[in-house]
Amino acid sequence: MNIGAKLKELRHKKDLTQEQLAEYLNVSVSAVSQWESEKTYPDITMLIPLANFFDVTVDELLGREPDKEKDISSYYERAKTLSNEGKVWEEVSLWREAVQKYPNDYNCLRMLAYALNATYYCGGDDEKVQKNAQEAINICERILRDCTDSNIRHSAISILVYTYSNARFPFANEEKAVHYALMAPDICSCKELLLEHAYFTENSKNEALAIIHNNRLRLLDLLCIRLYCDINIDNDDDLILACNTALKLWETLVEDGNYLFYHCRIQMIHEILARCYARRQNREATLKALQAALYHAEKYDSLPPGELHYTSKFISAATTNTASIFKNYTETNVECVRKTVLRNEFDFLRNDPEFIKLLG
Repeated sequence: MNIGAKLKELRHKKDLTQEQLAEYLNVSVSAVSQWESEKTYPDITMLIPLANFFDVTVDELLGREPDKEKDISSYYERAKTLSNEGKVWEEVSLWREAVQKYPNDYNCLRMLAYALNATYYCGGDDEKVQKNAQEAINICERILRDCTDSNIRHSAISILVYTYSNARFPFANEEKAVHYALMAPDICSCKELLLEHAYFTENSKNEALAIIHNNRLRLLDLLCIRLYCDINIDNDDDLILACNTALKLWETLVEDGNYLFYHCRIQMIHEILARCYARRQNREATLKALQAALYHAEKYDSLPPGELHYTSKFISAATTNTASIFKNYTETNVECVRKTVLRNEFDFLRNDPEFIKLLG
């Protein structure tokens, strides 16, 4: 059987039009038409993507048979390392490569969309970041159109809501953001809360407790972020109140100060406070907040590798794993604090001996 007829047969088996196949492979419709009519043949670089797309061996088309599952796992391992190091742009390139080889693997497409969306948070050329965001939208809308895996669909919905609701993008669209948000499950039906109830036997008691304690941390994190990122806050008085309230809540749950991963959150709160006090040129409060920010940044930077256990009473079954932490910056957290104080708000302290000593 010739390659054109084989491609046509495989396309029909997947119930795809030539237009849909062309979209996944990022080629023109006329290219697909000419392949199937044998007027031209796919470029050699298209053979592996075509074989992977149709879940057949390249041998059936022209050549070789990779171990798809093992190959995709290797992409996840490499992406995990890049993500942990904050190398977002490199992660985009990696998942582009994966999607080129496996154009209809929805997990690879989802990971590419996540990476594309994350470039917004690492700075860079605005035009390129906007182009990435638009590409992430296109990928996620294709996932919702064609993918049936609920977990992947929910990830796509999340990306679409955050991207369409970003007012800095020219294509921000509140109506679409709301439309996709309404497609997500209710908070009481989310995986994390349901798993608290799903583990109900004596043998799974430890699993249930770990989920409950991790949920406490995540829910408190969400609550505190929404306190100091409240869209109704329009002055420093309210922002200082929100930050101090968040710190009290954290201190209540993590009474022994062993914040592990969440040291980075406490650092961020103190950085916000430092900026507020600096705008008031309150020397003592600014230095105190910066000192606290640096303390928690150092604690975060010095976390040992591997799985770590929280030790406070109500979260003692919760864990964090430094190898799984996602970052969208390559600097250490101490370097991030030092970058913060380059802002104009801190100019009144530039020659202050204690300020200079504090920042090394």
